[in-house]
Amino acid sequence: MILQSKTVGHGSFMQRSSQTHRPLLSSALRQATQAPHLRQLGACPCPQQKVYRHRAVQSRAYQFKQGPDVPERGIAALTYLLPLLDALPYGRYVFMQFPFIARAMAPLAPVAYIYNSVPFLPFLLFIGVYSFIVNNQSMGRFIRYNAMQAVLLDVLLIIPSVLMGSVLRPPEGGAALQLYESGLNTIFLFVAVSVAYGMVSCLLLQALVGAAAC
Repeated sequence: MILQSKTVGHGSFMQRSSQTHRPLLSSALRQATQAPHLRQLGACPCPQQKVYRHRAVQSRAYQFKQGPDVPERGIAALTYLLPLLDALPYGRYVFMQFPFIARAMAPLAPVAYIYNSVPFLPFLLFIGVYSFIVNNQSMGRFIRYNAMQAVLLDVLLIIPSVLMGSVLRPPEGGAALQLYESGLNTIFLFVAVSVAYGMVSCLLLQALVGAAAC
């Protein structure tokens, strides 16, 4: 009986103490959540944070709308000169048949002379564009994407150059010569149209397909 009374008294004491401490704990938690340093970490951001977030969203939208600046567009357009200079030898029949295309390519004549006269210069420029522009993560995506397209066009020109240098020889006449000329004209026109499209797209700020996904 004595033990039972002691346990009953101890239980009633614990209930009374818990009831008295509940208001104190609730008030302490309420004061802690109303503290300034905890309000900043809470789910309700202050108005100043909302303003900062809104301005950040507006600045990102403005940058996306404006796109790359003028120097980036210029660098991206210049990378397309690499496949164009390599494709000029394939356009000799086009230049004879259509003189206005030869006049359009005339400003590139000094550059093409230096490009083809200096030993290993085409190879060094190819390695430089691929290493310092395409694989350079500090450059913009717009520049790297267009430089990669230029490199791919230049790589495609390796196949006909190898075939012409080792397997195919210029025929003397007849249908074989016409087929040979048509092949060279097709290669040059394909590269020239691709380069023109890439350059115009860069200069007019119209990103090529997939530029935003690099």
